[in-house]
Amino acid sequence: MTYVASPSYDRNDASRASNLRQCLDTARRHLNETAHSSETEKIETLVASAIEAGWEEDEVREALSAGDEHGKKMPEQELPVPTIGVVPSSSF
Repeated sequence: MTYVASPSYDRNDASRASNLRQCLDTARRHLNETAHSSETEKIETLVASAIEAGWEEDEVREALSAGDEHGKKMPEQELPVPTIGVVPSSSF
């Protein structure tokens, strides 16, 4: 299980959704750095951890599927592109 911070706002407060996205973003970065599980497993870990912290399951799943304020769906992290042995075309 990974750590997700508890809600800072009441269920009816407009700031709660952005607070949840921030908490999930932080937990997602930690999971991406430390866990070698599938994307589905990571999402279920995030959901379980958030529920344990006091978030409602429906709001967590909505936040994970809705994306962030830039329109990116979570997870936002792209896979790294290998660069060892790659020579820039300008060096030829």
